Amino acid sequence: MADPFEVRMRFTSQLQHLNASVNSSQKAAHYALKYRDMDEDLHSCILEQLERNSMNNRANIMYFIEHLCDMAQREDHLNFVRMMQKDILMVVDAVAPSDGSGAANVKVVRR
Repeated sequence: MADPFEVRMRFTSQLQHLNASVNSSQKAAHYALKYRDMDEDLHSCILEQLERNSMNNRANIMYFIEHLCDMAQREDHLNFVRMMQKDILMVVDAVAPSDGSGAANVKVVRR
């Protein structure tokens, strides 16, 4: 079994370095599903990074969430999907805040 601290650190690093490519999102989603037994910890990493990163990176995380949920459904690991459903309003508010600072991300959120 992998060290939970190391898994969190590597996943956080992947989230911080996401770019707009599908490959980047898929790589991070594969990593999350590889360590699905730590799904709650990894979910909290996603939420933390949504609060701490630039608006551009937040949009990339939003794309990643879409890939993660799709892959989780295909692999029949619905915990990630359920946790995202529970926190979707917090995610949307982080990616496209009501103060207008994330206006460029509104298109991403609407998808």
